[in-house]
Amino acid sequence: MIKWLLLIEWKKSLRSSIWQRNVFLNIFLGLFMVYMLLIFLIMGLMLDRMIGEGLEIEGVEVIRVFGGGLLYYIGVDLVWRFFLQKMPEMSARPLLHMPIRKSRMAGFVLLRTLFSPLNLLPLLVVIPFFVSTYSDFPGSAAWPWLIAILSVVVANNFITFMLKRYLADKTWVLLLILALMVLLFFLERTGLISLFTVSRVVFSLLLDYPLISVVFIALPVLFYLLDVKMVVSRLYLEEIDRRKSYQVNAGRMEGLRRFGEIGELLLVELKLMMRNKRTRTVLFMAPLLLLYGFFFYRTPMYQDKTGWLIFAGLFVTGGFLISYGQFLVAWESSYFDTILTKNINFSQYFKAKYLILLIPTVAAWLITIPYVFLGLNILKINTAAFLFNAGFNIYVYMYFAAYNNKRIDLSKGGMMNYQGVGAKQFLVALPVMVLPILIYMPFGLFFGEDTGLLVVGGIGFIGLLLRNLILKQIVAFFVTRKHQIASGFRQN
Repeated sequence: MIKWLLLIEWKKSLRSSIWQRNVFLNIFLGLFMVYMLLIFLIMGLMLDRMIGEGLEIEGVEVIRVFGGGLLYYIGVDLVWRFFLQKMPEMSARPLLHMPIRKSRMAGFVLLRTLFSPLNLLPLLVVIPFFVSTYSDFPGSAAWPWLIAILSVVVANNFITFMLKRYLADKTWVLLLILALMVLLFFLERTGLISLFTVSRVVFSLLLDYPLISVVFIALPVLFYLLDVKMVVSRLYLEEIDRRKSYQVNAGRMEGLRRFGEIGELLLVELKLMMRNKRTRTVLFMAPLLLLYGFFFYRTPMYQDKTGWLIFAGLFVTGGFLISYGQFLVAWESSYFDTILTKNINFSQYFKAKYLILLIPTVAAWLITIPYVFLGLNILKINTAAFLFNAGFNIYVYMYFAAYNNKRIDLSKGGMMNYQGVGAKQFLVALPVMVLPILIYMPFGLFFGEDTGLLVVGGIGFIGLLLRNLILKQIVAFFVTRKHQIASGFRQN
């Protein structure tokens, strides 16, 4: 049975649509993959020397320092996997009509995920590092240490599936995780708890007490069994198709209807966001950009470079605007023809779009006000960036929406998915991200930082005051191109 399933997967890989792409694109992707593999391999070969020479240590201390960074890796790896790994029950869906036990089918699709490139890359670092430092391990701790580290990699693979399922069923878990990330970062920054120290102590126990590796080995086994149980409970066509977890509670949104046509359009947009995989990915990613300032504002090399801090402020206050706005109309590409046949007032349509982008931008600015604890100038920068986002960048995205006529499949994830992405998305980044810095530089250089920020924010404030006039012009331009947009959306 396993041999038969492996044969099916092999044929499925050979017949994948990826091989039907342009040959030059396949060559480019292949070379890029080889390049990444070489980078990780070289990193693994040089890591012991880099740690030893950088910290002026040697022997077993190098291994202990390496262990100090493993908890950071586990966290980053979980985030990376969350957006890249697909739920295993969807892979088993075509096999549901076959006479195969569901437990065996679930076990097969889960074990198949072990051959993911996401599991290969850390091996290219850990194994060369292990070989280079083998003689420095105390006693018989070498092999138990390696097995324990590889067990952590495998456990991360299985934990990701559980995490995605809980986040799909219970959205409050995402808020809890974000709060935990902020708390850990705060504790790390203030020095109350050092994650590096905790990680070093935990993984140093493997060097002092090798038998502890049994606990690490048990982790992937435990999460594998839990995942098998979860997948088996989901291996029913009606369960997969129901998607009741993603339905918007109409009762909670009913209040929007009292705003008339704009309220109805907002309700449709919110349902689109919550019910489709790619838009949900945007919703999950946007809050993470709020944390961007913690890594940028505290970096010494940028603290006296206001132009770069404005760049960070645009991301922090406009994360949702940037992620969602670049496909503002394309999100509705699958039913855009229906929109054209309805008696929809495009002035109201774009006012609803405007609110969809403006409200999260205002919310992001309010949430990031506590950045003032990093300095009053940070609050000034964020406020200027917010005003520029709300009074200028929103209109840029709405205007460029009339040029984006590439269809988007909302059922696919957002990570590493370039469907609907073209040169226009990169061109729009120039006025959105570069223009405010260019505006600031002459005023900030000759008249001071506050004057430069006042000019940047003032342009956005004027844009907010003129929103009705600007929206009227955008609507008129969109109406002239609506049939060209519809024609593009009809293409596969």
